[in-house]
Amino acid sequence: MKRPQVIRFAAFVTVLAVLLGYVVYHRTSPDTAVTARGGVTAKVQQNTTNLENYFVNFRMKRDQLMSKEIATLQALIKNSGISKAAKAQASATLVRDTQELKQETRIEGLLSGRGFPLSAATVAGNQVVVQVGAARLTQKQVARIADTATMVTGLPPQDVVILPKS
Repeated sequence: MKRPQVIRFAAFVTVLAVLLGYVVYHRTSPDTAVTARGGVTAKVQQNTTNLENYFVNFRMKRDQLMSKEIATLQALIKNSGISKAAKAQASATLVRDTQELKQETRIEGLLSGRGFPLSAATVAGNQVVVQVGAARLTQKQVARIADTATMVTGLPPQDVVILPKS
């Protein structure tokens, strides 16, 4: 991936995270959580909002850290005072980090489409950690999440960690 593409991709991901936060913030209002009897439940609304905020904040922090790391790696690559081996290592790290970020975003998008709108994925080397906004997960749900992560990353299911978050 060329440097301008990486910069555009990092900017796109950051803007996407901010827009997602904006949508979640404005979509949730005090009167959206309605019980089966027709009453408004403030506690349910608060828990849902807290959970949504957790995932939005998680993604935003991840994207900010990734943007800083990309900027650092690009500075190393441009630095004429470091060795070619160090530049090659920085380039390889930049490519790997960009690919992992792309996989994380793809996993989260697919999980959202498969019924898990509140999720966050972290790909690091040979492991995927997926957090899902649910108190409990059935075996079928776990299998669907693991299948999504393995399909995107190519890693075996035993390298996928799934954490329910409530």
